[in-house]
Amino acid sequence: MNMCNDLHSLTASVLRQEDIEGLIALGAPEDEYDSEAAEIAEAVNKLDVTARTQSNIAAIIALVWAQMFNHSPNEMEMRTPALQRVAERLNQALI
Repeated sequence: MNMCNDLHSLTASVLRQEDIEGLIALGAPEDEYDSEAAEIAEAVNKLDVTARTQSNIAAIIALVWAQMFNHSPNEMEMRTPALQRVAERLNQALI
């Protein structure tokens, strides 16, 4: 398995665990966040290794999340703590 697939799998797992939108808890399928995970993993993999910081990862996650769920800035603000936790976990895995 290559780094992109590994990162996608990790991202999907972390997003399922965080369940930021509460969709898994409502009975959505386990692959509910796979599209978002793929977008995030692809963008992170395009970063130069030195640019793979928690801050940059968090920015990517927030951008993907806002686009995929069409959230307003206020809605994104409410999700920031969970998005930051996802970024922290991904960053730790990449160190």
